[in-house]
Amino acid sequence: MSPKKVINSIQILRGVAAVVVLIYHVSGFLRVNYSQVIFADFFRKGFAGVDLFFVISGFIISYTTKTYIGNPTKFKEYWKKRIIRIYPIYWIVLGGIQLLQLILSNYLKVTSFETYSNIGIWAHFKTYTLLPKHVAIDPVTWTMSYEIYFYALFSIVILSKRLWIIPAIILGLTVHNSIVHPVFDPENGFSYYNFVFSNYNYEFLMGILISHYYDKIRFSPIISIFLVVIAVSIIYLWGDFVGDYDNFKRILIFGSAASMILVSSINIEKAGFLIAPSFFISVGSASYVLYLIHFPFLLILNRIPNMFGVTLDAFQTSLYNYVVVVINILVAVFLHKKLELPLTSYLSKIFK
Repeated sequence: MSPKKVINSIQILRGVAAVVVLIYHVSGFLRVNYSQVIFADFFRKGFAGVDLFFVISGFIISYTTKTYIGNPTKFKEYWKKRIIRIYPIYWIVLGGIQLLQLILSNYLKVTSFETYSNIGIWAHFKTYTLLPKHVAIDPVTWTMSYEIYFYALFSIVILSKRLWIIPAIILGLTVHNSIVHPVFDPENGFSYYNFVFSNYNYEFLMGILISHYYDKIRFSPIISIFLVVIAVSIIYLWGDFVGDYDNFKRILIFGSAASMILVSSINIEKAGFLIAPSFFISVGSASYVLYLIHFPFLLILNRIPNMFGVTLDAFQTSLYNYVVVVINILVAVFLHKKLELPLTSYLSKIFK
């Protein structure tokens, strides 16, 4: 186990990122299907929560395992922890989604809950292993491919410090890709080249750099709060300029803002000014489960009234989805405590 202490600000930010993505998807569902939104559509740029996740991931990986660098005996332990952390609960959620799709679509005729279960064996293998360009039966899992890729990049320098040249070359080619292909062409498809040399590599690097200078981060809480306000303003004012394929702008706007929020939050905690209610910490701890379950739960919960013969108008559906947000959060916290934690603990003991 890592001797590093738990940083409450990181836990809270993980929860914030997951909840922001949740509300973004709920609002998008309402906007498309009912011309309604929740929270005054303030979270229209909520996909920036993914960028915050990536920056946090870089920080956590570096902060918890920096002592592993150049120590190949830690390579197996490093990957064991990450595999146990990611895959078992993901497989359970994925299997649950496909089972629900079978029941709802085939037996209850809920045709809107299609999860692309009729795909080939290789496609299923890619989906269950989270390989790049897998079929995202759970639509948010494309980000997990990047997470695993980030883990792989970091693990290279665990084998040997001299291998830093490999991540350095990848970073250099990422810069080249940013210049030559600042906007991806969706008509030509998403290539493995664009995955490996994605602009998201910058966000992972930002998190690593923040971790590296963690002990030196010292400025007043007032400045920290001011930076958070600036970061949120950047997202809110310029987020509309970020398109699905314009990843370079996404890094400049969302990546830089996420880094400012992370630096400011950990600085506020180090200064002793962080208020960390236990429920917020619980949501942060359950952020991975919440991230995995929220999209299918969004679809399921919005079908329940009709399944019981209740018809909601657009405004009532909007109000109902505030409840959907709360249910998602509470279920995620419950599953984290009753399923994810015991499962992770059990598997860690089995695979020592």
